[in-house]
Amino acid sequence: MKRLIRASATDDVIFSSEYFDFIREEGIGINNTPWSGLAVVSKGLAKKHVVEIRLNTIGFPSFDGEPVVYKYRDCEIAHGMRSVKETLEDTEEYIDVLEAALDFARDVNDWLKVNQ
Repeated sequence: MKRLIRASATDDVIFSSEYFDFIREEGIGINNTPWSGLAVVSKGLAKKHVVEIRLNTIGFPSFDGEPVVYKYRDCEIAHGMRSVKETLEDTEEYIDVLEAALDFARDVNDWLKVNQ
């Protein structure tokens, strides 16, 4: 028997910037458990330069069939390395994206303080 786990980002964008969207998402998880939560989606140059903003959850809920609503403590910035030779212009872009990520992450943390 195959277990189907579905997840989908909704069109519910909480706020966005040039490089990131802060969204609500929902889906059906293990044991047919509905869940809802938040995510930050990288786009544009953030995606190109592998810069992500990750939310840190509070605890880990049981997926026992009862709806799960994730709660979050804060967020952090994660970034990786592209497997290409970087030009000076690429490095300037990367720095700009990291600065924008800092601003966006601060806004997400402020939102979480008020809305969680």
